[in-house]
Amino acid sequence: MKELELKAIDFKESLPVCYEDLEPFLMKELNSLREKLILLPDDADTKTKMSLFQQTVENLNTVEDNEEIESTIDTEEREGLCDALYKMGTLVGLDESTDYLDNWRNW
Repeated sequence: MKELELKAIDFKESLPVCYEDLEPFLMKELNSLREKLILLPDDADTKTKMSLFQQTVENLNTVEDNEEIESTIDTEEREGLCDALYKMGTLVGLDESTDYLDNWRNW
């Protein structure tokens, strides 16, 4: 699904400022979601796509429980994550205006 467009998204562009200890965790989650979206069939339904986004956001919610990471998701990271996630969502046909990420995120 939209492989070329999804692979063209530069997550570091969305997160130009990010804590050094936090960046690998965030990039891992964003890259994982991208790969899962690419593997979806073109006719995947909205529920399936949304469940992938929900899983990713819920994983990101656990950053504060990770003892290896001292930093938290602050304003810069929050805005960058939302930017990257909504870019991917738009490419796969989700409506950003519904603010669907807000249903699951605690950052």
